[in-house]
Amino acid sequence: ITATGGVLSVAKSSKNPQFTDEEIAEICNTAADYGMKVAAHAHGDKGMQRAINNGVKTIEHGTLMSDETMDIMKEKKSFLVPTISAGKYVSEKAKIKDYYPAIIVPKALEIGPKIQDMFGRAYKRGVPIAFGTDAGVFPHGENAKEFMYMVEAGMPEHIALQTATFINAEVLEMPSQIGQLKKGAFADIIAVNEDPTKTITAMQNVSFVMKGGTVYKKD
Repeated sequence: ITATGGVLSVAKSSKNPQFTDEEIAEICNTAADYGMKVAAHAHGDKGMQRAINNGVKTIEHGTLMSDETMDIMKEKKSFLVPTISAGKYVSEKAKIKDYYPAIIVPKALEIGPKIQDMFGRAYKRGVPIAFGTDAGVFPHGENAKEFMYMVEAGMPEHIALQTATFINAEVLEMPSQIGQLKKGAFADIIAVNEDPTKTITAMQNVSFVMKGGTVYKKD
């Protein structure tokens, strides 16, 4: 759901709450009836608090998150999906004349550069963090830059890798199927030529891909 306005939406505000507490609670209750969790796009702090307090599992972006909201996320065990890549991309492209409609440009210039700093503060404060990039806002295939941006903001390399493996498996409630190498799990595996716990940019050059036990790339 869109708990707040968005950057690339053709609307003036990227911060305003878009649901009441009651609406979000009903959405989460209905999702639970179907065995589903709710993810919420959110930039503005008030909309985030409404989402987290009423059962939303993940906050995508979280740009203007306050310390108070970070503490609520810790209490409720909600996960931040920071999408630093998307913030950097839109703020860069907003500087190109006519790349975005005029109403989007000031939002992209304001919001985009703030995500990485917010992420660094959230990590240091102990907010649960999962991996996601918002790819589609920027070209697919550049997703692995997110690891580099997370490390730049203060997250150790091995923790950044964990957010994209067993932590995301926990968020999706699939810990026995994905996110780790073990018997009985899906054989979805990638490999790189350097140790990414020492050189995180190695994740941008994948040399081996296996999906469901079938090798699709082997350099």
